[in-house]
Formats: sequence, structure tokens, C-alpha cells
Amino acid sequence: MNGPSGRRLAGAVAGSPGGFAGGSQPPEPLRLEEVAEASALIATHLGIPADQLYFVGDGRLAHTLAFAGLPASPRAVSSIERAEILAQATLTLPVSPSGHLLPLDLTRDPASNFSVGWVNGEIGTIQEISALAEEIHEGGGYLHSDLSFGLGSLPVPTGWDVASIDARAFGGPTLGIMAIKSRTRWSNPLPTLSPQFDHIQADERLIIEAASALAGYTEKAKENSARIEHFNTTLRSRCAQLAHIDVAGDSTGIPHIITFSVLYAQGEELVRAFAVEGFHVASGSACMSANLEPSHVLSATGKLTHGNVRLTIPYDEPDTSLNHFLEVLPQVIEGVRQS
Repeated sequence: MNGPSGRRLAGAVAGSPGGFAGGSQPPEPLRLEEVAEASALIATHLGIPADQLYFVGDGRLAHTLAFAGLPASPRAVSSIERAEILAQATLTLPVSPSGHLLPLDLTRDPASNFSVGWVNGEIGTIQEISALAEEIHEGGGYLHSDLSFGLGSLPVPTGWDVASIDARAFGGPTLGIMAIKSRTRWSNPLPTLSPQFDHIQADERLIIEAASALAGYTEKAKENSARIEHFNTTLRSRCAQLAHIDVAGDSTGIPHIITFSVLYAQGEELVRAFAVEGFHVASGSACMSANLEPSHVLSATGKLTHGNVRLTIPYDEPDTSLNHFLEVLPQVIEGVRQS
């Protein structure tokens, strides 16, 4: 079960490098209409005008800049956010064992800027962004939200002020997308001689590629969501039947992201054992550059931080593959525990 991955770096020139004379032909120039249409498609999914979109080199940069550009003030961040968002926190907000944000107390948490991701990319928990935004706005604050992992498969929440998206989450290229609503006080956080922040700071071809990927992903999610939900439910049931396995999140989360922890087993050994059976799974933190670093998300929810397995299931994964995973699950776990 391979998670989506980027295809090439933003800013790269399409085609092979040529010599001084001859060599490959340069790519045909894009028509402005193509880029505009791609931007409009992405904006439509987000429920905003296209002129509120900004494109940067990659998702991590988008997450960092989107939150950093809000007015300088105390910043409260959910304890299960990405590392680049947590690095900006002056206050971390606790979550429940299933990963849901605990009720805010704006007298206890006197922040003006909040960052709470919509769908957690490690345990699948879905936050109530619209209701949270209303509460934050009543206190005069702004809400940033990472919308990467629900975009294309769930109705996008409203109320957020700034959003950031990693296009790889829906099978797109290495591209970061920021959405900044016109009502929001946001300024370029990077050192610059000009306060202006260009709407496109990445290869325009990647915008078209991202829009195409999002359209395809949306269609696959619509066609296969019920089937993947059934697998999620069945896998949770199988894990409950096996000794000392703890499934993160809860059954109300997004169905294609599932993480479980196995006592008396090491994560890297489980990854290798599932690879032998033909499955690409992950372990450790989903947002660390070193994939096997302990997960701060599991730690924040009180789960085991070792021996964890994370599945990011393509919506078009065939039933034969899903059923085979359920069949080999007990023997893989038992084999690793005995090794």
C-alpha cells in the first residue's frame, strides 16, 4: 500500500538537459488559461476565489509560511500538528486519546493565532474546524489549518482564515498550496524588500499537474470510499482480536489512514516483514525526515510510540490486496514478536 509521493521538484525544468547546441527541445510554453483553469479547480474544492491561492515549492514551506505570516502574537498549536507548525508554538493544546482537540478555554489559552489541522495524516482523526473557527473568531483570533489529507475526499470545512496543503497528500507533485482569505491579516514572513507575496512561486506546470491529480483523486475517493471504510472497520476488528495491539484514532476518522501499535515488536521489523508480503507500510512519525523517529502524535494521544505501523491506502487499492493484508496480519505480527 504505497502512499502518494512527489514526482519532481518545484522549479525544475521539464525535459532532459541539453548541450550548448542541439539537445532536447525546451518545453512548450504554457498558456495562461491553463494555469488559470488549474488554479480555479483547486480553489473550487476549497470554496474560495482563485485569487486567494498561493503556490510555493513544497508542502512544508507552505505550512511554515502560512502560519508564520499571521500577526506576531502568542501562537497555540494542537499537540498533534506537523513538526514545522509545532516549532512556532508558544502554547500546545492537548488532545483526547483519539486525537480530538480538547475544548478550548480562551481565558486559559490567551493566544491570538491558532493552528489545528483538519485531518491528521498519521492517525486519521478529523477535527471540527468550522465550529473551532467560530469560537476563535469570537475571541478575535485567527485559525490556520492544514487541509492536506481531507482535500478531495471530504467536504472542506469553512471558517478557517489561512490554510496550507501539501499536494502530495492527494497524489500530486511536490508543491505547496496556501489559501489566504481576504479578511485575514497576513504578511510575508520572509526577509524581503517588498511586502508583496507573489501568487506563483513554483513551476506553473506543477499547478496543472496538481489540479489534474486532485480531480482524479476526488473521483477515486467518491467511487471507493465505502469500500475503504469497510476495510478500515474490518482491520480495527481484527486488531481487537489480537493480543496487545492498540489502534490509534477512532472509527469516525478518515478511512484510508490507519495506524496501530504492536507491543513486543519493533516498528522497523514490522515494516520489513510486511514488505516481504508485498505491502509498503510506514512506521514512526509521518512528518519527520527520518521516517523511523518516534511519533509525537502517538505520544500526545497516549499510544505506544514503538512498534507502530501506518497505512495510507490508495482509494483504488484492489480488494485482493486488502483481503491479503487481513490474512497475513496475524502471522506477520506473531513472526516479528518471535524473532
